[in-house]
Amino acid sequence: MICLGLILGACLIWILQCSLYRHFWQRGLNATVSFCEEEVTEGDTASLDEVITNAKYLPLPALHVKFQMGKDLVFLNQENSTITDQNYRSDIFSCMPWQKIIRHLEFQCRKRGLYAIRQLDLVSYDFLWSSQFFTSLPAETYLYVYPSFVDPVRLELPLRQLSGTMAIQNALIRDPFDLQNIRDYTRHDPYRDVNWKATAHTGSLKVNVHTPAASWQVTLILDGDADRLWADLDLKEETIRLAATLTDLLIARETPVSIRSNARDCFTQHELNLRHGAGKDHLRAALQLLARADLEGTDRRSAEQLIDELIEKHQRADGQNTTVYLLLSPCQRESLAERYAELTALSPGSQWILPIRPDDELRLDPAVYGLSEGFYPWEIR
Repeated sequence: MICLGLILGACLIWILQCSLYRHFWQRGLNATVSFCEEEVTEGDTASLDEVITNAKYLPLPALHVKFQMGKDLVFLNQENSTITDQNYRSDIFSCMPWQKIIRHLEFQCRKRGLYAIRQLDLVSYDFLWSSQFFTSLPAETYLYVYPSFVDPVRLELPLRQLSGTMAIQNALIRDPFDLQNIRDYTRHDPYRDVNWKATAHTGSLKVNVHTPAASWQVTLILDGDADRLWADLDLKEETIRLAATLTDLLIARETPVSIRSNARDCFTQHELNLRHGAGKDHLRAALQLLARADLEGTDRRSAEQLIDELIEKHQRADGQNTTVYLLLSPCQRESLAERYAELTALSPGSQWILPIRPDDELRLDPAVYGLSEGFYPWEIR
């Protein structure tokens, strides 16, 4: 009789605790996961915080918190994570009544991109581990991983040539009605610029310095293709790093920069397109755009088609286009060289930086297309 009573009592306790947990396990329970940083650079170490709050008297003996994020964000402590197509994380907590738990997780950012954690899955059990309960919570936390910069010293020569081209164009195109200042005459100055009134006043030759009639700008043409039998992502990623570095260096020289590409934005699915601009906000917008570039998709038009569009736009400007173009493409197609030669004929001083591997053969002869002066092979390291 006593045994029967004990069995009935145990069954009653089991039923009561099952019912109690089934109705109240989620009450007062909250879980969040958030990136501690908003923007980092490829190769950096970043972190995120898991925060679990159990605001009730009912303890949770075990609570699994599961989420997934990009596979190129690799936790330094990989005990509870599995990397396949994504990085799957599953942490377990024991939550006492009215307890708040904060866990800090560090990870390495191995590749640029826009990463998100959009959902948390919570799995818990009753006190006797006889029943399992499940729910999902929204997360909505994002992290920009910007592309890393290449060695700026290696870009000194093309940048010097580019700056020289724009300086010459600015010197040739001046606004005769807008006087910037007056300076001493040099033997290179034309006599038409001599300010005879200032010369008579000072007793030495003075010349007028006029402001430029137009501001020259640079358009980066980013090719998301690689003309190989396999998808050489290393070469494609190098074009992204080159674009990021050039944008940073040109903006530091107060040169407006725009970006055009046949690669698509992983967020909007539109082609990458950033209008001309300068300053810190424009650099941030450019880095975010480059971080979102999808180089693995195949739904893109050719670089030749993009250049045709730029040629048509340049011709419509009727000589008022003040843009110098800089092509970043690892492709060595003859058709691409021919189309870009036509564009550079409209905008002298434009350049082509060609990322190649150290053991690759340079199949393209730039002299054949009149591209020798602005053609720079770039060995990736």
